[in-house]
Amino acid sequence: MRKLAAFLGLVGLLSLGLAQSAQEILDRVEKNLSTPWQATVQGRIQGPGGEEELLARVYALPQARLFRVEFLKPGSLEGNFTVITEKEVWNYLYLTNQLVISPREKAKIQGLGFAPQGLGDLKALSEQVNLRLEGEVRLPEGVAWKLVGRSKENQGFAAMELYILKADPRPLRFVFLDEKGKVLADLKVVEFKRTNLTEAQLKRYPKDAQVVRR
Repeated sequence: MRKLAAFLGLVGLLSLGLAQSAQEILDRVEKNLSTPWQATVQGRIQGPGGEEELLARVYALPQARLFRVEFLKPGSLEGNFTVITEKEVWNYLYLTNQLVISPREKAKIQGLGFAPQGLGDLKALSEQVNLRLEGEVRLPEGVAWKLVGRSKENQGFAAMELYILKADPRPLRFVFLDEKGKVLADLKVVEFKRTNLTEAQLKRYPKDAQVVRR
């Protein structure tokens, strides 16, 4: 009888562990990534002319809600960068040397197909997508939680999958999909490291750039 009670207790504890919510996982990520960090995002996106390679560097000052995404590929975005503040998004366009500043909720990047805010700021992403925990999967980096959800508003995508490393809670992969389930972007987060960053570094832009507010 005691063995049965112990077994049932163990099953109960396991059930509690499996019943972890998406919000609890995102809270773990936020706590784990509370200090400055940088990473590379790479993968495939659906551009205006078809599928393209995306390569970008992400820099984060989480406590200041400040993020910077520098685009290296595709060619149409090379040299561009995006700065995400608590209330605004700054899109720098290399070809026109313009810094376009928009309210955070309206900001998009032409040719990218989705708003880039979520790549660095999962808290903002969770406000845009109804995420739920689907289960666990094994990836090359280790066991990961798989979160899935649908966009609450027009974010340039209809649904998404988000993979979070369990051993060191941080994003490993983003998959953005349209209404028909077609993949708009499949992006992996690599070369992650914690580093020293300042607000000035993340907000820098060419002094001769034309600043446009929308």
